Amino acid sequence: MIFGLLSIFGVYGLAILWVHWRRSRPDWNRPKPIRYVLVTRNNGMHIEWYLRLLLFFSKVKARAVHIVVLDERSEDETLVIAARFAALAPDHIEFTEWQDTSIDSMLSRYENEEVVLVRLSNSKELQHIPLFQ
Repeated sequence: MIFGLLSIFGVYGLAILWVHWRRSRPDWNRPKPIRYVLVTRNNGMHIEWYLRLLLFFSKVKARAVHIVVLDERSEDETLVIAARFAALAPDHIEFTEWQDTSIDSMLSRYENEEVVLVRLSNSKELQHIPLFQ
């Protein structure tokens, strides 16, 4: 009887070890992170809402999100708000100012990742943000 109990506990222990080992492997079915590139110009009134929304949906859907805020020479507080959020969530948000290079050359850095480009001034592109899907 003791041998039977020990064998049952042993099988359960091996199953627990196997599950933990399997989940620690990188090829587990985890969704790859998604990168949102938000192109802004004078979107100070809405940028905080979009950033909070994307971070919220990343927690709800358990999918890592990286946000790049690309500012096209805004004249309002868009950069200040994006910088504040980048300081709060440095692993998830980065911001850059518009350079004279094209968006395609900037996006080439992320060629092996899933990238969603959203111009916040274009209402049709806003449909790529999870709330509008």
